[in-house]
Amino acid sequence: MKNIFLVGMPSSGKSTLGRQLAKRLNFQFIDMDDLVVNQELSSIADIFKFKGEGYFREIESKILKNIQPNQQLVVATGGGVPCFFDNMDYIKATGISIFLNVPPEDLLKRIQKTDINNRPLIDKKKKDEILLSELTERLHHRLPFYERADLQIDGDIDVEQILWLLEEVEK
Repeated sequence: MKNIFLVGMPSSGKSTLGRQLAKRLNFQFIDMDDLVVNQELSSIADIFKFKGEGYFREIESKILKNIQPNQQLVVATGGGVPCFFDNMDYIKATGISIFLNVPPEDLLKRIQKTDINNRPLIDKKKKDEILLSELTERLHHRLPFYERADLQIDGDIDVEQILWLLEEVEK
């Protein structure tokens, strides 16, 4: 089976669902954010702060394109990965892509629940209505890339449903 790439906004569940899916398929799970941090020996926030978003996006793209096809991987991409360079073309050419489409209101709730603030484009200190507005706008800009995915999953879904959808795609 081809590699599986999960795309979507931060807090859409790519890492959580990716781990579950990899376990069920007996695939290896890869979180691209972890690969960036390990390669750069720096947090994503620090990469943005000291080297800029452009540098970060180039590193993401290089890491993505080092992922070889048909390696039985489930890959949680960073939220912006499909939106830069020709990354979505590469994802579609080398694997099955799944867009986790979570409404901005639900993303905000998930972001509020976590103590982690490692997303440089999301400032949890902002008022909820401002953060919701920013999430909505960012999703709007990213949708044309996300919607190119082979599968789109709205809201909460369990692994069993994804496995069934993947079987249908493979036919």
